[in-house]
Amino acid sequence: MADELFEAGKEVKRSFLGVAEASRKGDGMDETVYVQCVQILKNLNVLYQTIETGGERFDLAIEELTNRASDLSDRAGEDEFVSMFVSVLDGMLMNTIKFRQRYCLIRRNDGIPGLASHIITNLGQIAASLDQGYIPVIDTIHADNIMTDLSRQYAVNAWELYFGQPIISFSQVAREDKEVKVLEGIPGFMPSYDMDCLMNPRLMAFWRGIMKKYMPVSKTLYDSVRECLDRLPFGNGEKVLGVLCRGTDYTNIRPFNHPVQPPLKEVLEKAEEFMQQYRCDYCYLATEDQEILQAFQKRFKDKLLTTQEIYYAPDLADTINDANRRRSIDLHQKNMEYLTALTVLSKCGYFIGGRTSGTVVSLLLSEGFAAEYIWDCGRYGIDDVLTLKSYIC
Repeated sequence: MADELFEAGKEVKRSFLGVAEASRKGDGMDETVYVQCVQILKNLNVLYQTIETGGERFDLAIEELTNRASDLSDRAGEDEFVSMFVSVLDGMLMNTIKFRQRYCLIRRNDGIPGLASHIITNLGQIAASLDQGYIPVIDTIHADNIMTDLSRQYAVNAWELYFGQPIISFSQVAREDKEVKVLEGIPGFMPSYDMDCLMNPRLMAFWRGIMKKYMPVSKTLYDSVRECLDRLPFGNGEKVLGVLCRGTDYTNIRPFNHPVQPPLKEVLEKAEEFMQQYRCDYCYLATEDQEILQAFQKRFKDKLLTTQEIYYAPDLADTINDANRRRSIDLHQKNMEYLTALTVLSKCGYFIGGRTSGTVVSLLLSEGFAAEYIWDCGRYGIDDVLTLKSYIC
């Protein structure tokens, strides 16, 4: 019964959104159609209650929808009605997902990508899991990636060192004798550092909502961010420009199909421009490159803010992950200060940065910036300046 109701709920949602889209394209609203949609929702709600899925009840919300459906005076009112209808239906579907207790273990077997990349792909897999009616659970114990060793070292699912699970803890899944499926690899739909995603407010708002709802920061990470914000000049009216500037392995290795990073000189000039144009009091820098740090220190002096402690030489010949192993750097400390820096960036009023996974995460953590600038310099080996010049034409 629960399976049939879940599929029925998804079909009602698809049909309703089709009705709403047709209304937007038409000359006027057909309130009678919306009244019929609410009646279908009422019937669906009765069926959901027969299997006692638990969770939030929607009787009062449906009653309000009933009242609104016959009195939609303008587009704004219609938009509110549509949002409320979808919210109620999503709540019913979520209750059913929890009731069915089918789990999806999210694993990514790739030892090269950093933590921000995992955040992005996990967001996509969370959305995919829920859409298929499964409870998403991120598993770094049985996957081969940068968090696998941490899982062994701390005897925990290392993801939970930094973020909570979307709905239930990993340990709960191990105790349940329920259906489990595995999602591996890269999802087809996820946030990305493509400009089509970064410059799409509606799409970014969607992923921001997924992250806020299903990727809560751990207490340890929250405390780390809070400690940094308490000692930095935030919250007293100061204007702070946030800068994310990648260097080292990213610019030296030139990973194929990854976004080209802007030259340091250009980033410094843009930072100076923002500082003057928006009268910023401070510049907060997030970087892993020692040379970039020194250049910003020289340019902005006592106006420069940083929170990181681990930096790398600009001539790094291998990946940061390899360098961490070679230098025996505490990966947990490195991850904590990296995520702390991305979160502090999200609290700045202004932002500039290259297209990286870290930039995507900072944008998703933010509530939006007063002004921002993101470089689009092409992709290594595809359409960057050097690759284009290599063609004989």
